Amino acid sequence: MVELKFKRFTLNQRIEHILFFSSFILLAYTGFPLKFPDEWWSRWMIASVGGFDNRTLIHHYSGLVMIGVSAYHVIYHLLEKPRFDILFHPKDFNDFLQQVKYSLGFSGEHPKAGRYTWKQKFEYFGAAFGAVIMGFTGILMWHPFEAMRYFPLGVIQIANLFHTWEAVLASLAIFIGHFYDEHLGKFLNLSWLTGTVSEEEMRHEHPAEYEGIMGSYAPGSPEMNVPEVRSNGSAGSIMIMGFAKLLFTI
Repeated sequence: MVELKFKRFTLNQRIEHILFFSSFILLAYTGFPLKFPDEWWSRWMIASVGGFDNRTLIHHYSGLVMIGVSAYHVIYHLLEKPRFDILFHPKDFNDFLQQVKYSLGFSGEHPKAGRYTWKQKFEYFGAAFGAVIMGFTGILMWHPFEAMRYFPLGVIQIANLFHTWEAVLASLAIFIGHFYDEHLGKFLNLSWLTGTVSEEEMRHEHPAEYEGIMGSYAPGSPEMNVPEVRSNGSAGSIMIMGFAKLLFTI
């Protein structure tokens, strides 16, 4: 039996994603030594990129790449064909409550998400918010004396505060939350390279979209029953793992 593959990302989206996360990793790697300059690992990280001047150069131009990719993403996808299903909907709140019940073992039914789950929407708009904050504050900090010709000193100081702590928050969200949900939680996820997901993942992660696709593919077919995929284990271990995953997600 041939396994079906479902298109998830276009080549354009995959390139955008690779450029975005590559610049993000470089920004985190070259930014944290400045945030925590007295730590031993900060000196090692600065030395690993060839010194402080190289660190600054890499950080600044990685930031420009992130700003450029973000601006391109917004303009391209608005002009191409806006997807309004990426916006939050009251159903997302119900899906969140159902996810809590499912993760804690109080329900055997996974939320029937469409193309985007409530978690993916949070991550998407969280990344957008972070890119705006980091981009604007980063430009102010790049040329602080020039910026002070147009803004009071207090604005530059607040920008520095926002920039550094938003970086910490974003790094925690990406390296723990996003990695766990999209990679460690369903190893091995290669959709960011291939652009496709398996039928099993579609049925489990996006059942509403799966039913819609299969229904249009086979008109007149009876309503599909989406099987629930659960790992074997005791009720206690399921509740512990479910609570851990919920905690990591939050």
